[in-house]
Amino acid sequence: MSEKIADFQLHHVNTTYEHTGGKTLRASVNWKSEGEMDHYGAGFGTLILEHDMENPNAESGACTWQGEGFRPDGERGMGHHSGTWETKGTNTWSVRMEGWDSFDGDVVIEGEISLAELTFSGSTYRK
Repeated sequence: MSEKIADFQLHHVNTTYEHTGGKTLRASVNWKSEGEMDHYGAGFGTLILEHDMENPNAESGACTWQGEGFRPDGERGMGHHSGTWETKGTNTWSVRMEGWDSFDGDVVIEGEISLAELTFSGSTYRK
């Protein structure tokens, strides 16, 4: 990683669940910013997690992120990322994903999800 691009904080909107075969449950968690974020503007995105229903208390797993930002000047950006989540104490997950966005190219996201506060906060870095 190199320079930090921006910090972010997103708030939970809703979660949908889908049985994707066997004993796998897909959770699609939608997030949004409260107002404008530095660099990205108003932000929206979906974190997708695949859960093994036979191990509902797993301490880590794979995840993906798709989202977009709307800057105050009207410029729109989009991105997609993939990586992992892991438990970090009670009701807290740490997340690390690599991907690409149309504002900055290759980037890394490092963040924390508070299941108790329903927030996803962290930082984006140039890769």
